Amino acid sequence: MNTISTFKPKFSLKTKFLIWLILFIIGVMIVVYVYFSQHVTRVLAEEVKLRGETICKNLVSSAEDLLIMRDDLALAKLVYDTEQKNKGIVYCFVVDAENRIWAHTDLAMVNTLYETPKELHRLGSGSMLVQDYTTANGIPIFAIAMPIEVSATKIGEVHIGLSRASIQKAVAQSQIGIAVVASCILAVGIAGILLLVSFIIGSLGKITQDIAAIGNGDLDRPIETKRGDEIGRITSAVKTMAQKLKKAQAELIEKERIKREMQIAKEIQQSLLPRTLPQTKGFEIIGYYQAAQEVGGDYYDVVPIDDNRFAVVIGDVAGKGVAGSLVMAMVRSTIRAEAPSTPSPKSLITLAHRSLRQDIPEGMFMTIFCIVFDNSNDIIRYSCAGHNPAYFLRPQYDILHTLKPEGGPLGISFIEEDDYAAQLKEETHVFKTDDMLLLYTDGVTEAMNKQKEQFTESRLERIVRAPGATSPEKLKKMIVGSLQDFTGLAPQSDDITFVIVKRT
Repeated sequence: MNTISTFKPKFSLKTKFLIWLILFIIGVMIVVYVYFSQHVTRVLAEEVKLRGETICKNLVSSAEDLLIMRDDLALAKLVYDTEQKNKGIVYCFVVDAENRIWAHTDLAMVNTLYETPKELHRLGSGSMLVQDYTTANGIPIFAIAMPIEVSATKIGEVHIGLSRASIQKAVAQSQIGIAVVASCILAVGIAGILLLVSFIIGSLGKITQDIAAIGNGDLDRPIETKRGDEIGRITSAVKTMAQKLKKAQAELIEKERIKREMQIAKEIQQSLLPRTLPQTKGFEIIGYYQAAQEVGGDYYDVVPIDDNRFAVVIGDVAGKGVAGSLVMAMVRSTIRAEAPSTPSPKSLITLAHRSLRQDIPEGMFMTIFCIVFDNSNDIIRYSCAGHNPAYFLRPQYDILHTLKPEGGPLGISFIEEDDYAAQLKEETHVFKTDDMLLLYTDGVTEAMNKQKEQFTESRLERIVRAPGATSPEKLKKMIVGSLQDFTGLAPQSDDITFVIVKRT
């Protein structure tokens, strides 16, 4: 039995929104309350310390001469007047260099030796010492000490104790004021939140219904709003989403049609590449091609010239997809048509350049490596139009050369045919029994793994030099296997194409 479950929230969005906002405001009020309490305490403490420093300085200035003259009566009057004129002083006394008390607000302490309480530090050589201290009577104070000096020689000290009760009282009053203000703000805030939530959440119910209807396929549902805030933007986005979904439905069939046409284009392009390579007497030839997209821009071919000669061509179009395959088809047609009457690699590439330069889009070009083999001798002729170098391997002597004569890419519109032919070079090389040639596109050496690292020419060279690379078929399996191991599950970034030729 199938049942349809209905989602029932424990709390409405309005209730959740209200609770979270109230908690947020309470949290902010607590933070503000703690901050200002600490701030007031710190400011008042600094003011009291500054006041104590001023009192000490005045006392030091007045007591200096009196202490030198040992005028204990005048010192006693000075201490007494200081206590009377400055509210909050708990004690005040003057000692000489031997810590003998010459004047004290507590007359019983006069002419006794001052012993620093174990909770306090001695003044030492400092200019002033301020310490938090609680007296034996339980009175919290700031104990302030300042030296009396004559010609940089310390002759005594002034000590006062300033009560911290005024600070505690001011902090308590401040905390009460902050609490009252916070309570008022909280009350007003909750009332405002109720109104705000009602205003905001009210329109979300209809939007929820509209979204549910769209999810059920009603893409023609009218969705309107007069609001110009975020709720209005959400409503507009939902309306746009419905329109785009409707448009996507119409485009889906079109995409399927394009996909089918791309598949047909791929099949046509695959038909332009050689299905099987002709096996000429005295040579073993193997090719490999794997497109990065449905339709790629790499090209290779083996073109018969006459009974003794054939050309091997490999190329790469700067551009993939349908445009790249069309350029590739143009070059293929030119080379196949001209090869029988133009057995020179340089001439073939020059003719291909002439046919391309006026017909392909600006910014597109193609690189080519063309080699003409002759089974009647041991000589090959080759030209390179900006392509990757070819690898020449003579296994029995462990010799590996790179072949790369000078030449630029073909199809660049502003390079005239004569200028192009002048800078394109054609070279020859001995090609004996068991010698092998590897021609490839940059899709091999620039294949990337998930870490965006490239396969590189050095890895390819190690494979070509490997002892097992004794035949085109074995070398092909080694290259393909190494590429698969290196790239793993990373998407293919470029077409992978190579051709291997061995003299047998």
